[in-house]
Amino acid sequence: MADTDQSVPLCPVNEPRCEHLDELMQLRQQVGNLKREARTDALTGLFNYRHFDLVLNQEMERVRRSGLPMVLVLCDVDHFKSFNDTHGHEAGNAMLQQVARIIDQQLRQLDTACRYGGEEFALILPGTSMAQAAGVAERIRTTVEQATLELASGEKVTVTLSMGLASFTSARTIPSSELVAHADRQLYVAKSAGRNRVATPEYREAAAKTAPLVTAAEKAALFSSGTSDQQGE
Repeated sequence: MADTDQSVPLCPVNEPRCEHLDELMQLRQQVGNLKREARTDALTGLFNYRHFDLVLNQEMERVRRSGLPMVLVLCDVDHFKSFNDTHGHEAGNAMLQQVARIIDQQLRQLDTACRYGGEEFALILPGTSMAQAAGVAERIRTTVEQATLELASGEKVTVTLSMGLASFTSARTIPSSELVAHADRQLYVAKSAGRNRVATPEYREAAAKTAPLVTAAEKAALFSSGTSDQQGE
């Protein structure tokens, strides 16, 4: 039998308290807290972009194995730069928190909601068809549209969401970056069609028949509300 290292105190068995075990548990809790903080957006409490990138790739691999579809939803708060300019960044932060709460309340436990950047959110909906995801997105859009935020002045303000959807099935071989690009194109369609709406590939095809071509300059102006703006972080 190997000699026991007597320099390391051992916790007695069946004792109600053990200071060394307590320290170990505290350290484990601290590590767990740090891991959660590393993948959580400090302002909204949703997951952050780092976690989104990890989960998206995991869920796409799950689709390849299970054959069940998933849908990626990109959401953007309409005219958010103007909202900040009018009401201030503190009100803007409060509005982002309210939108995040609404999104979180409308999703299932297996879904993943992330703050994608600035005023943009990303939702990963596993085991979901495009029709089902469009229903979820429409419910979120309607709830956000109807919700009001009361400012310190007593004024009640509202915002709307534009949302773009892209599906992934086991028959597809695209990387995660391309799936994001598909959803982003749908988001642009929702924006260019008047905002405050949900755009799916089917909607995009219908809109393309009547909508005029948009130049790169016009697209840049359309998104001047700052989807890449990191305000509020």
